Amino acid sequence: MNKRTLILTAVAFSLFATSCDKDDDIAPYTVPAAYNFDNVEFAEATATVNMWSGFQSYLGKSTSRQLSQDTVNYLWNNTNSAFTAEFISNLPNTAGQLNSSGFNLASKTSEPNVIKAMADSMVKVSQFYNTAGGEGIPGKQGSRLFNYSGFEFNQGVAKGLMGAMALARVIHHLDASVSADNSTLILGKGTAMQHEWDMAFGYVGIPTNYDTSKAYINTDVNRPLALGGYFAERGKYIKAGGIIFEAFRKGRAAIAAKDYAVRDAAIATIKEYLEKAIAAACYYYVTHPQAITDRPAQLHELSEGKGFVIALKFRAANSKLTTANYQTLVSILGIDQNAYPLIKDASFTKLKQVQQILTSAYGQLQP
Repeated sequence: MNKRTLILTAVAFSLFATSCDKDDDIAPYTVPAAYNFDNVEFAEATATVNMWSGFQSYLGKSTSRQLSQDTVNYLWNNTNSAFTAEFISNLPNTAGQLNSSGFNLASKTSEPNVIKAMADSMVKVSQFYNTAGGEGIPGKQGSRLFNYSGFEFNQGVAKGLMGAMALARVIHHLDASVSADNSTLILGKGTAMQHEWDMAFGYVGIPTNYDTSKAYINTDVNRPLALGGYFAERGKYIKAGGIIFEAFRKGRAAIAAKDYAVRDAAIATIKEYLEKAIAAACYYYVTHPQAITDRPAQLHELSEGKGFVIALKFRAANSKLTTANYQTLVSILGIDQNAYPLIKDASFTKLKQVQQILTSAYGQLQP
């Protein structure tokens, strides 16, 4: 063996030994079946997701009454004890707990003016709750209330917040966890890194004992809500719920063991599948209207699709959906785009274009 070979062999062995030593520094650890860890606290996330439920519930009352602009303002900012038992029920927080929580949707929503403007528009449209609507005419169609262009603003708010609030906050806390301190314990919250991770988990809106095989119902207090509520409804084919829940558990366990490679892999998985779940929902709501002829149902589903397009705006920076393709989605399913031409086109040309954009970016999203 020549001198050069000896040197290369020594270098290779040194690198291998360093790698092994680094791995050996991480003690074996287990990943629990539920999100059960010491010092878990995400009260802010729970309250905010519960407020999402109450806010969209109030906006949904527009089909039977004129909404109050003051009430919408109070709910948005959590002032004047606006949350009541009428639209806060079977949730982890009571209306009184939300009113006194000190949290609000306004400060936890990215680009809040976009969401608030839709809520304000729902107030204006609600004056037509007892008027027959149609193309170019705001009012009731079937059991639903649409504006002149066939849009349900309450659906835009509910689904838009799944991106502007839920997805945006999850990404914010996951990113913050990477550089947060993981040595000093904070009373009741673990380390700063653990707390950031827990906050991200809380904003997903699934229970700590989340079960993908369970058929949750509205009377289940600890049921999936907001974005988490769509894992079974529209993200089942891509198995979003199970993958995301497992990644959160793995990441939290890895943080305790200081296994940051596993943590970072979990972050990537969570971001990917949260976004993919939103895309899957959007895909469904531009696909199903092509298979039915009921006009109010078509407009309702397109309204949900529009809301999920808003949500996709808050995707991660490394998203597979390009800026150009996202802008094309907005040009077809933006808030101000008229929904009637989309469903009056017998070939559904524009809706099929949306399908193609989504599958090109994310792969097959529905069976």
